Amino acid sequence: MLSLRDLEEALPALLAIRSVETRRIDWEFITREVGVSFPADFVELAEAYPSFSVDDFLGLLIPSPGEEKYFVSGVRRLLADLADLADSEMSHGYAAFPASGGLLPWGSSCESDTFYWRTAGEDPDSWTVLVSGHNDDWVSYPGDLTSYLAAKMRGTVPPDGLPPDFPSPVPVVEAD
Repeated sequence: MLSLRDLEEALPALLAIRSVETRRIDWEFITREVGVSFPADFVELAEAYPSFSVDDFLGLLIPSPGEEKYFVSGVRRLLADLADLADSEMSHGYAAFPASGGLLPWGSSCESDTFYWRTAGEDPDSWTVLVSGHNDDWVSYPGDLTSYLAAKMRGTVPPDGLPPDFPSPVPVVEAD
């Protein structure tokens, strides 16, 4: 697992929106409502950064302290969208969490791409990334969220159905 520091090195613009103090998100509420604990790299990212987008394209679902219910409702909405795709047999056999090994969303793009964890295994830190492209591309990445983002920013992720010009040579980060 890569550390948050590795992501910050790959995406230096991120540092401009880093919180001065730990954000104190109510993870107990989120875990209870969603039904699972989240990977440590995501918790570390969310405690340091607000919800943000990269190049006005990729947006991360990050809870805000005191507004965790909105994060949960966003996760549920994306899970419902995936369940609809599965019901229409358009999810390439992937199921929404809480199905065994089901997909749990962590981000989306302005072009309707969705980024998921594949929740295979008991340990959330062993989950991998799956990108569902709006052109019906479903591409796996064998690492965690922060390693995927760092590799994407460095240009070392194999083609995953996203636009070839994402990210830009000097990615812009904006807090949402």
